[in-house]
Amino acid sequence: MKNSGDEKKKKLTVSVRTKKILTAVLAAAVVILIVMTAAQKLGNMTVTTFTADVKAYFMSLGSGDGYPYSISADTVRNIRVNKSNLTLLLDDKTTVLTSSAKEIMPKSHTYSNPIMKAKGSKMIVCDLDSGKFRVQSGAEILREENHKNNIMAAAIGSKGNYAVAEYGDNAQSVLLVYSKKGKEKFKWDFKDERVIDIDLSSNGKYAAVAAVKAQDGEMSSKLYVFNINKADEYIACFDYPGTTLLRVNYVKGNNIAALGDNLKSYIKNNSKRQDDIKFGSDKLYKYCVASNGSSALVLSKYGSTSLSSLTFFNSSDKEKFTVDFDKEAKWVDTDGKYIAVLFDSEVRTYNKRGKQVGTIYFTGEPQRVTVDSGRTYVLTSVNIKSYKTRGTTDERQVSE
Repeated sequence: MKNSGDEKKKKLTVSVRTKKILTAVLAAAVVILIVMTAAQKLGNMTVTTFTADVKAYFMSLGSGDGYPYSISADTVRNIRVNKSNLTLLLDDKTTVLTSSAKEIMPKSHTYSNPIMKAKGSKMIVCDLDSGKFRVQSGAEILREENHKNNIMAAAIGSKGNYAVAEYGDNAQSVLLVYSKKGKEKFKWDFKDERVIDIDLSSNGKYAAVAAVKAQDGEMSSKLYVFNINKADEYIACFDYPGTTLLRVNYVKGNNIAALGDNLKSYIKNNSKRQDDIKFGSDKLYKYCVASNGSSALVLSKYGSTSLSSLTFFNSSDKEKFTVDFDKEAKWVDTDGKYIAVLFDSEVRTYNKRGKQVGTIYFTGEPQRVTVDSGRTYVLTSVNIKSYKTRGTTDERQVSE
């Protein structure tokens, strides 16, 4: 009888141990499944940013109170979209709103004149009134620095490398390019030119820089292309007399799209300049360049904001369509798939072929519009609203 009792006790012990092991295995499987889901949602992740991005994913779980999201437009410096989340640069912090308006990853700053450049979950935030800047990924600040001279432009690459342009002691501008670990890889002095914009190629090897200067009472620009592994030389330089370059972007590998106040330019493979698209008597009023390199331009007809037009270019710089308006377009945005144009109390959305697919009639004082595939966001003076991109929405008869 005694032996029988011992055997039962052993069986019970084995059973408890088995349950514990199975529970542990199941828990591990759930964690692995969640991490795999996070990896799919977040896209390509490096070893450096894996922990930060997974942490950001876990923070995004759960729901917020939904849109509209109360916020003063006066505090909003920039809005970017990353995988259905809105990344906001505010006067005192960066923060992220999920699709349900849940605020996650707030990171305070003390910059008096902040700007933000972002690619995916990676971003660089700079203060134009000082030499302060920081590099972020997901929920983590990866690097924070304070240079002696004020910053004038910045960029971050999809590989995690980054660049800043600052005022020089013996030059008008100095370009500095760093590896993702913060090691200086390239430096270039611009003796009498001011850097306006920078972009880094997707492979991390090249930097495109738009620089301007005043000459004989007229603004002129140059577009420089650098191989950051080769010091003391540029691989290409393009002149734009009478033009102020505003934006430069790498698109589709080593092709470059540049936008000026009176023209649009396209450079193939870092070296072959195509025929510029000139705006003639029209004036560039608003513009947006999507992460895939496509762009939407609003031009004012003959300099009058009451007459405007929208022109959309795909990532190969091919003009896809133009639409004329008989009223002022206050803002334009594109994600490469859809284009949204903001008017006084209306948003019109178009697909990339030029067909109008949606109309949003909203209340409130309009500030800017952001489109992210199936959702379109409108920043008013007091909140951010979310609407379906396709179809018609009319909230004019509904009080806020």
